[in-house]
Amino acid sequence: MAAPDLRLNLTLDEKANCSGKVSVPGRGSVRLIKHGDTVWLKPDAAFWKGQLGPEAGAQAAREFKGRYIKGSARDDDLGGKGLATACDLDAFRAASGAMATPGPRWKRGRQGRVGGHRSVPVTRTQEEARVTMHVSADGKPYPLRLERRSGRDHDEIDLGRFDRPVPRGTPPKERTVPVEKLRRHFEHSQQDQPPSESV
Repeated sequence: MAAPDLRLNLTLDEKANCSGKVSVPGRGSVRLIKHGDTVWLKPDAAFWKGQLGPEAGAQAAREFKGRYIKGSARDDDLGGKGLATACDLDAFRAASGAMATPGPRWKRGRQGRVGGHRSVPVTRTQEEARVTMHVSADGKPYPLRLERRSGRDHDEIDLGRFDRPVPRGTPPKERTVPVEKLRRHFEHSQQDQPPSESV
């Protein structure tokens, strides 16, 4: 998925399991694995610094280097509802307007190409947004790209590698830390900061 300041490169399935990477151009990336209600996140050093600032971010990057933070997908400290949405195909479809019903009929456009594949765009307007679904013109009619335009906003989701399962592997225990340790790290860091002075 490509959107302002956010890019997702994920393998998803119909059970909301996923594996891949979330990145913010110029501000780092996070490796993401989700199976059932359990999630593993591994931010890179740039992401830590972008989220926490140069000093606290560098400290967190050293503390958790090469390790995944493990916890519940419903935990707000690990993304909460946003994470669940990122791994949920139905949420993607709903957000793009591709599944919105009832609504205007889809209008077929001229054949083009998406990622080297022949495709046919079908478009409709839903709630002041123009939604286009590019469907494969070869073989099964898989959706190859979903686009949504509303004013200056333009969201785009590229889809591919259909019928391939999400990798079942999860990080080994020695490369994971529980989210509780992340919380303790932040609490300790805040305690070490000097108190602010009133003026």
